[in-house]
Amino acid sequence: MGNKMGRRRQVVDEKYTRPQGLYVLKDIDHKKLRKLILESKLAPCYPGLEDSSFTLEECPICFLYYPSLNRSRCCMKGICTECFLQMKPPHSTRPTQCPFCKTSNYAVEYRGAKTKEEKGMEQVEEQKVIEAQIRIRQKEIQDEAERMNTRQSISSSGRIMTPTDVRYHDTYDTSISVPPLKCTRQSIDGSSQASCSAPATTRFSQLRQNR
Repeated sequence: MGNKMGRRRQVVDEKYTRPQGLYVLKDIDHKKLRKLILESKLAPCYPGLEDSSFTLEECPICFLYYPSLNRSRCCMKGICTECFLQMKPPHSTRPTQCPFCKTSNYAVEYRGAKTKEEKGMEQVEEQKVIEAQIRIRQKEIQDEAERMNTRQSISSSGRIMTPTDVRYHDTYDTSISVPPLKCTRQSIDGSSQASCSAPATTRFSQLRQNR
């Protein structure tokens, strides 16, 4: 508020009280525009430059550089006079929204060129915004990587083994090889009898398996 009251009416060259041809503006009341500029209620219609410097301000609408800009009353965003007249025609009855914060009843004020202190503070604020955006982006990348790792872990642990994936091996061989019996004929009390017996090695093998 103190800065606004301390502003003095600036001396403006007559050629900067008229639009410089950035847009084809219709129904412009040039007398009213000249009065607003001379009373420091609107920024002079300086020709926009394409090259930047520390002493110039960039209009975020036309991206040209000017010695000074108007300020939105709602969000304090800068805008050159010709872009403002393009955004808000003088005789339009429709409510105009701020092109930056979308607040209704868009209006601007002119405070003159920014001081070095104001420009320095703006640069600090812009740097903070850029750093915050970088931190947010890094956090998003980290969260996405963690989600990918979690999905891969769940996919690996949830794999179902089919019967063909498991093979059982017997520790002992259950097959038995039976050798042919050895039969002999003996004569006991005048009668002939046949007896058959397996080899000793076979009997020993069967006894070990029974145990």
